[in-house]
Amino acid sequence: MLGLFEKWECSVAEVQLAAGDILTLYTDGVTEAENAEDEQFGESRLVETLRTQHHLPVSSLLETIVAAVQEFSDREQADDVTLVLARCR
Repeated sequence: MLGLFEKWECSVAEVQLAAGDILTLYTDGVTEAENAEDEQFGESRLVETLRTQHHLPVSSLLETIVAAVQEFSDREQADDVTLVLARCR
């Protein structure tokens, strides 16, 4: 939430990434996409997609995640869907 809130509480942590790890940055439009039952796509579905498809090239993995969100949400897109993926070498 860069620059959005004057006062914002968050936790800070350091994580060592290893070769093959995938750094994933995403907006709430990914996790908060809803289906007809008002169920959200959620972090667990995102993590599961990353876990099962991590072998794909980053560009294909990105397309797979976006397709999963769109398939899950049968409604018109209500928010931006932004993803940044980077695989560590």
